[in-house]
Amino acid sequence: MAALTRLPACNVIGPGIATREHFMANASGAGAPDHDDETRRLDELQRLGLLDTPPEKRFDDITRLTARVFDVPIVLITLIDRHRQWFKSRFGIDACETSRDNAFCAHALLERQMLVIEDTTRDPRFRDHPLVIDPPHIRFYAGAVIRMASGLPLGTLCIIDRHPKRFDDHQRQILLDLARLVENEIGDDIITRLERARAEIGSQFDPQTRLATQQRFQQLIQARLAALPDAATFCGVAAIDLYGMRAVRTRFSLQASNEVFLRCIARVEKALDGFVFDLARIDDQRLGILLHRGNPAHMADTMATVADALRAPYIASGRTVTAAARVVWAQDAMRIGHADDILSALQHSCRRLHNERGASLFRLDTPETLPRLTRRNLLRRRTASALAEERFCLHYQPQVSLRDFRVHGFEALLRWHDAELGWVNPQDIVDIAEEIDIGDQLDIWVLRQVMQQLAVWQDRGHAVLPVALNVSQEQLARPAFVDRVCALLTQYRVPGRLLKLEVLERSLIDDPEAIIISMQRLKRRGVGFAIDDFGTGYSSLSYLTRIPFDTLKIDKSFIDRICDDQRVASLVRSIVSLGRDAGMQVVAEGVENTSQVTLLHDFHCHSIQGHVVSIALTPPHAEALLAATASKRYHSPSDSSSSPGSV
Repeated sequence: MAALTRLPACNVIGPGIATREHFMANASGAGAPDHDDETRRLDELQRLGLLDTPPEKRFDDITRLTARVFDVPIVLITLIDRHRQWFKSRFGIDACETSRDNAFCAHALLERQMLVIEDTTRDPRFRDHPLVIDPPHIRFYAGAVIRMASGLPLGTLCIIDRHPKRFDDHQRQILLDLARLVENEIGDDIITRLERARAEIGSQFDPQTRLATQQRFQQLIQARLAALPDAATFCGVAAIDLYGMRAVRTRFSLQASNEVFLRCIARVEKALDGFVFDLARIDDQRLGILLHRGNPAHMADTMATVADALRAPYIASGRTVTAAARVVWAQDAMRIGHADDILSALQHSCRRLHNERGASLFRLDTPETLPRLTRRNLLRRRTASALAEERFCLHYQPQVSLRDFRVHGFEALLRWHDAELGWVNPQDIVDIAEEIDIGDQLDIWVLRQVMQQLAVWQDRGHAVLPVALNVSQEQLARPAFVDRVCALLTQYRVPGRLLKLEVLERSLIDDPEAIIISMQRLKRRGVGFAIDDFGTGYSSLSYLTRIPFDTLKIDKSFIDRICDDQRVASLVRSIVSLGRDAGMQVVAEGVENTSQVTLLHDFHCHSIQGHVVSIALTPPHAEALLAATASKRYHSPSDSSSSPGSV
């Protein structure tokens, strides 16, 4: 079988075969017939998007294989355009296209499967063709038609030789099979482009409401901000937090919730009459509004109108339904920052106001609010680099037994002091880390720091006490995270009993089974678990029996009120009894004064944690406390000689 090579431009391929000049000649050929449905055929060819695209290995592999199978010097994958024949892949020539008038393949399009000319000099249609009479002296041609799902022909997979050839049925079938490979590759290309198009549409528009998505909303804001210097317009933004939708879904049905959501959108659109605006669905229960034409002076009244409209009852699934909502807005979005700053500010403010039960109408661009948003924007830009450069640190807050006031453990708390912004709220660090998608990295960093600190204290001969740290439900549900914990315990030679993982109660609902599996694995290494902020989430009592917690931590929001609200005090007493009856240690967080300590002692709470005992300590101070408590106890907070934070 002949050796096959691809030759440089304008070189002759074998004696008298296929130079670029010959294939691009404008000599009149046998004429290029049109297909019976030529217009539709050309439209489909254009929609393919293959014309004038770069060479691709997947097609070149087929032409090389075909040349080797049939031992021919030229193989082409052709697409027949209106006035030209273009080669998606070519073997044996350098030309990218020829005139359609000179294209044998244009004739092949009229065939059902293929056109075969065993000897061109004996075929009346081609014996006077310039590419037969003159170089490259084509004497053999076989072209298998390439079709798509519509059945319309697009081009051919063709083979060419300068010698006549016999082409039997077996060879014809092989060429047809190879042509099907080409069709499959083109078909896969179409499917890929369709999938990309659908994905692009999906990223731009919400399928349920047909509104812009969060990604599209951010792009619209950025475009509007960029246009402001050259346009006599303004840029106002708002978020509609439909936080009552969850209650509608729970009390009635998903269908009722969807109906209410769509009616909310209609009310918002009606209330915005007088403005030109874009409306987006920025998450499951929030709408985004971008106002870019209208009278800015009317925006405050318009936002109040929106809030009033959303408070009115709805009729859904034949019932009267109310859905709580909140409007967060800014008349001058540019004062908040860039598009991502604006979107972050809207969503963060919605979450904060919901947690704090804030007003139903809240303006962002006020002298009171803007400094806080400016600070938060700076934190968003610096958090990732602070983590990468290890500018975070951990402090350790003691947990003290109410029986003998001895320290029996610590909780590791995140700290960050920024040179410009000062001390950063730990919850802000966690929230921003989740928002910019480095929450997992932060969890692993904290875990490694705790392991290193425990190893240091062990190496120095201290009677080391367990250290607790927070971990997200998402992390705990992942087998890879459990593997990482086990690996770090082994690496630092830390007994599992010295590590306690705390999981927020409100995060337990999503996937308890996965959490249970992970906890069981880690408990076999001695790791302990606490349910954190108990009472603030949605878990049922069954969680306390199904999920293997060792410790129940009562949230600070309850402890703050136990001396002032008898109902809260009764609830805390019940929680303590519940935890004790379930065989768990009960820890009260955020204990600030001796009156709270006395009540918790009377309720038989096991331990306390808070400033009445000690602030969170730096590692050296925590180490000093370890050394001190090896031989003596903490002073009782009720002792007159003691003061908060003293050893």
